[in-house]
Amino acid sequence: MKLTKKHLGIYNIYEGKKSTLENVGTQKEKELFQNGEFEKITELIQTEYKIKKKELSESEILNHKSELNVILDSNWNKKLLKYLSKKYCEPEKEQSTFDSIMSMLWAIFS
Repeated sequence: MKLTKKHLGIYNIYEGKKSTLENVGTQKEKELFQNGEFEKITELIQTEYKIKKKELSESEILNHKSELNVILDSNWNKKLLKYLSKKYCEPEKEQSTFDSIMSMLWAIFS
């Protein structure tokens, strides 16, 4: 299985929700995810997050990196995978009071 930028992009478009892809995705998009690619991307993203949180051993990290070298077709895709990991696994940061007030005012006056 090879994962391309297109796979990662579609995963991001549907916000990591396979059911959304199945319900509203185009036939071409659905065809790209016939062999467990969606689940594999989710697994890789979660592993990246565990690495960031230092929850994996050195050998697990090395196994993950060698798997990435086989599955992903470029270094850009590795960076995109890290971005997706941050986007979908990390908890959202709390908004400051100022940002909350500005968001509320923006919503009222726009």
